[in-house]
Amino acid sequence: MVEKNSIESIADLVKFHILKSGIEKWDLYILNGQINSLYFRKTETELRDSRHNLSYVLRLFQDKPDNKMACGIVSLNSISTNEIQKAIRIAKSILKINTGPKYELVSPGMKYPSIKTIDKDVWEDPEGFLAEKGKELKQQLREIIPATTTFGKFRVYRKEKMLLNYLGFSKIKKSTNFYYEFSFKSEDKERGRMAEYWPAGWFKTVDQLKFDELIPEWATLAKDALKAKKPTSNKSIDIIFPPRLVRIAFLETIGYSATGRALYEKTSHLKEGDQIAVDGLTVIDDGLKEDLLNSSEWDSEGCPKKSTTIIDKGIMKNFIFDQKFAQLFGRTSTGNAQRKPSRGGNIDIEINNLIVEPGSESLKKLVGNSKNAMYVNKFSWLHPNPITGEFGATIDNAYLIENGKLTQPIKGGIISGNVYEMIKNISGISKETRIVMNSKVPFIKFKNMRLIAN
Repeated sequence: MVEKNSIESIADLVKFHILKSGIEKWDLYILNGQINSLYFRKTETELRDSRHNLSYVLRLFQDKPDNKMACGIVSLNSISTNEIQKAIRIAKSILKINTGPKYELVSPGMKYPSIKTIDKDVWEDPEGFLAEKGKELKQQLREIIPATTTFGKFRVYRKEKMLLNYLGFSKIKKSTNFYYEFSFKSEDKERGRMAEYWPAGWFKTVDQLKFDELIPEWATLAKDALKAKKPTSNKSIDIIFPPRLVRIAFLETIGYSATGRALYEKTSHLKEGDQIAVDGLTVIDDGLKEDLLNSSEWDSEGCPKKSTTIIDKGIMKNFIFDQKFAQLFGRTSTGNAQRKPSRGGNIDIEINNLIVEPGSESLKKLVGNSKNAMYVNKFSWLHPNPITGEFGATIDNAYLIENGKLTQPIKGGIISGNVYEMIKNISGISKETRIVMNSKVPFIKFKNMRLIAN
């Protein structure tokens, strides 16, 4: 028996109206989520909150001459009959003006891996888990010495996703994950100075919630920022990126150029078989690694996720595909389709989980081998151009490295570079790695970068 307002009942309702409209080819992607939150003011719990989120994407298809196909896409968050019927009318009207290459949707009967995507205790009792974790967080926030917290947020997410289509395909997946956000402030009242460090991000597993280690680290960064100075310009300086910055830099450049869409549109910077990086760099997309954020058995089109080596010892090996662009190239989907209602429900091709294989040097040695370099912990804004790879990013939190030691904290100045050139100029990759949301990556030192004082 289907429970009222369950994800299955929502699917049945929308499917009923689709079939009633006379449309033959369609698919439906539903996201049904529960969010439980704790908000902190300084070291005390200020508010508890529980919310339910529902959104779904409806795609209608119509075959056209010359092996073409029209697609009408709408996204909505209502189960009102009027809203569903209105959305179907809009999608049908889009079919008249939207034409692209024809491709097939996923059929039933495909084989899928089996991986763990939920923490059973969290799924069954999110409020209880949140209450227990809240007690721990309050105690840990009270114990920090170098800085004080002014604001905090911790959330538990429980998500259900369902995909079904006209071919009879139907699958459901569940997941749990966590979101955090804190503000740490440090003051020097004698000099009238204040500094702040504001970390935010996601964790996949309970084991990753190591706030007893992270909170002192964040507080220290806020304290050190009080002593920060502006840098002087340097036309050629070595820069060490921590895992968080490596993730952003690689996902927004390699993550774009390695897609079937970029290959089809001839905007990719990469070519299979070319030496595009130093031979110590291996980059993998792994959609099945259980402790990373975007792991699951199937992607947003229903294709099985897998592990794909993109760069192997500096050589470009493989592109990643969704169903559409795989068929255009006569290949098989690599399980990298991603669709988000917040983006209108269109299919994007994205790296599921970024894995950069570690090197042989310790981070301590990477720093120790540097005479004149910089360790950049955080940029105010890092968004390389996906096509050109170029960026200019303002330093928010960094340290000079002088004669093998971290010395003066730095704030201000701009680091400019090109990620596609930087991966050819890697001078060190750490053996230590860190999990950052949907990535597991090391620290990487890039040589000959430009520092501009401002």
